[in-house]
Amino acid sequence: MNRKFLIVTLSLLYFNLSFGQNLNDGQKRWSSANKLSFDDYKIKISGQNADVVYSQFKISHSIGGLDFLKNNLNQKIENIFLGNASWIDTTKVENIQKQIEFQQIQFDLSEVYVREFRKKILQNKGQIVKGFDIVREIDNQVMEEFSRKRAELMEQTESGRNQEEVLIWEEWITGQLAALKEFSYDNKNKIKLTD
Repeated sequence: MNRKFLIVTLSLLYFNLSFGQNLNDGQKRWSSANKLSFDDYKIKISGQNADVVYSQFKISHSIGGLDFLKNNLNQKIENIFLGNASWIDTTKVENIQKQIEFQQIQFDLSEVYVREFRKKILQNKGQIVKGFDIVREIDNQVMEEFSRKRAELMEQTESGRNQEEVLIWEEWITGQLAALKEFSYDNKNKIKLTD
């Protein structure tokens, strides 16, 4: 009886550890080296009522009950571009590459908040043993902050048309990513929290 329970528990643990590692068709994990491209946009439209380019991002997590034992939860929280839910109107865009670069800035901005999510989860990992309310609370908080900041980016840059503001935002985002580099998806090393 105990042996069967152990086998089932290990199977569930393995499933939980491997969950989130594979991407579905049309999905792209954030990477500093692998930027968004025209081919990543799976929906090509031509309509007068839609945004010229729209990118959908998903912040997903697969945090399990034993994760409170870990010193690095970076690979448990992902920043995914959903190409099958994103579109580009090829009939309205004068400079497609410029538009995609502005979408990449938004993807980079979401990475800032994903890294904040990873940091906050690690800071509060001891509470996971009590239940997953803390994970949902941090998830909601981070998504709200990201949505507000993305709206601010859109307003201040006039949806990417104000290049001076775009450069200011790029610099700020680059600084934030550097400050949170130990919380990048690729970092598997033990993280020692200082604050």
